[in-house]
Amino acid sequence: MNRVPVLKFGGLTLQGLKRFGPDEERLLENCKQQQTVNDIYRLLAERRNIARSQRLHQIARQLIEPLYTQGLTPVVVVSAFDWATDKLSQLAACISPEPSPREYARLLMSGELRANAALSITLEAIGIPARSMTGREAGIVTANGPVDGVISKIHKGHILELLEKKIIPVVAGFQGYYYDPVEQRDEVSILGRGGSNLTAVALADALGQNDCIMFSNVDGIYDKDPNAFDDAKKIDEVNARDLLAWDPFPHVIQREAVAYAVESQVDIWIRSGFAPEIPGTFIRCRG
Repeated sequence: MNRVPVLKFGGLTLQGLKRFGPDEERLLENCKQQQTVNDIYRLLAERRNIARSQRLHQIARQLIEPLYTQGLTPVVVVSAFDWATDKLSQLAACISPEPSPREYARLLMSGELRANAALSITLEAIGIPARSMTGREAGIVTANGPVDGVISKIHKGHILELLEKKIIPVVAGFQGYYYDPVEQRDEVSILGRGGSNLTAVALADALGQNDCIMFSNVDGIYDKDPNAFDDAKKIDEVNARDLLAWDPFPHVIQREAVAYAVESQVDIWIRSGFAPEIPGTFIRCRG
């Protein structure tokens, strides 16, 4: 199969480092001028959406459009916007101490659906055809569900149809579907935290690609937490089997995604979504 770049964007990468835009001091003063809590909430929501819009346009222009103008049609996988999954999980916990697994899965997967639709709108706004896709529409089948699903196969026909038409598939990560033997019908499933990484690896494998790129808020994998240790050193390349033995495992990539990549022979790049010119870390999973 021809080259199909598979790109995954994490939640903070989609959101941006400044959740409400660059001028936070001025925003704080504006909040003090509001009359009610609802007025403050509306102001913050408006500023957050403006900041998200600007960030999504940056991603579209800097990281996706250059590939498209070269004649390549990438497959894009997105996480939920920063904090969205945590907030949705908290909402479920506030409603019920034991929410239905089916409804819990559906609630959490809505974060990715919002993000991939927003990015698709952004791409179309700059003249690039795009189509947001749920995990089911992308053909991601799990062996179980509705939570902690394990990918068993991918029906790639719909994605291939879009690629043939040069339409960029923007896939909601973290989700798929499974056959529920009790209900005797297909139901949605979620893959567990960090599951968008697994989605990207599995799609790269299904499309016959040698690698995939994970755009993150950091520029690679470090030997220790760079936020806690001044002497932390970035690793340019690491063997996946060695990485799987790390304890603690780096937060920038899901362990299950690396294990899947080893099994399917798909290399992984960890790169900064804010400084893409930096090489990042190469996780060697092939061979």
